[in-house]
Amino acid sequence: MGKVVLELIPESPLRVGGVKPKENFLGTVGYIPGSVLRGTLAEWFRVQDREGDIVPVVSEMRFGNLFPAPREAHYALPLPLTALECKLHGGFRTEGGHGIRDSLIVACVYEELERLGARFPVPLLFRCRECGGRMERVRGFCAHTPSGWRKAEVSLGLKTGVALSRFRRVAQEKALYRVMGIRPKDGLVFLGRLSFQREEQLRELEVAVEHLGVGALTTRGFGKARLSARSDALPSLSERLRNFNERLRTVWRDLLHLCRQAGGAGAIPESPHHTYFSLDLLSPGIFADASGLPSLVPVLELAGKSLSPVFWATHQVHAGGWSTAWGLPKPTALAAAQGSAYVFKSSLGEKELLPLLEALESGGIGERTDEGFGEVVVCHPLHQEVMPV
Repeated sequence: MGKVVLELIPESPLRVGGVKPKENFLGTVGYIPGSVLRGTLAEWFRVQDREGDIVPVVSEMRFGNLFPAPREAHYALPLPLTALECKLHGGFRTEGGHGIRDSLIVACVYEELERLGARFPVPLLFRCRECGGRMERVRGFCAHTPSGWRKAEVSLGLKTGVALSRFRRVAQEKALYRVMGIRPKDGLVFLGRLSFQREEQLRELEVAVEHLGVGALTTRGFGKARLSARSDALPSLSERLRNFNERLRTVWRDLLHLCRQAGGAGAIPESPHHTYFSLDLLSPGIFADASGLPSLVPVLELAGKSLSPVFWATHQVHAGGWSTAWGLPKPTALAAAQGSAYVFKSSLGEKELLPLLEALESGGIGERTDEGFGEVVVCHPLHQEVMPV
């Protein structure tokens, strides 16, 4: 199976989904869901009277979400829900802020040591290492560039138009609607992953985007864009897994040292005996528990064993959408939010885990993965930006 990173350059405003708070207002999300590209390709087959090709071709491809980034970025990802920034001077250092740090590894190790009997003299509290001020959760997207990490933000614009009568197909008196769209600007691109079986599938997707555009309202001046492929600059899975566990072992030793100074360590090993890894949602995830009820926490089946996370950060959202290909709404479900982070531990070694984790990155986790839900990245690189112990 071929894998590439897609680079989409907007040439007109983009409007992609989003919750509809009012009847006359159409909002947008700040990224391009992979399901939108999937719908564009399906619509292209319909225009060409090739509806019989929709299921065979689309089922052989996996469309990842595309996230905003500056043109020079190596890769772009959602900020994990465990990312924190200074309340007074937010942002990465490259942007003049006090830096964005991630709390996942420290918080996970803190809880793991408590389960082993450690007793800390103070609760876990994060403060800015520059000014000692409060830290708060930061949302959105981040991009890794030659100069370091940067926040990836889009500029939104509002367009007002006259609504049409559903019965007469002419302008409706005193009826206006407003559309929020992502403005195209110099240097703005959207980056995401695509898996495919045959090279011509990639070519057809590029042609579909060129002729039909992406997102909604493409017949009203929205959605014009150019799509191309580039090489993947995300660190390899083996590198991410190795760095994650090295950093976790360092934090483990540091916290254990603090605990022993306070006399509350007991007989706790100097380093963990398991291999840890995180799964970070790049799109909302739809999960169910053993009884079939909706859940925000996934359970993995790896090497014949069920693994539940030892630590997680998530919150609920509603997943739904509109099927461009079939002209029908998708079913709505309770889902874990994009950016949710889950930490698992396994008795397998890093080499044994690699092929299993590669399958999770390729296929996703949870339900309705063919629609783009449950896309994950293993050991998000930002987790290396650890809060000081």
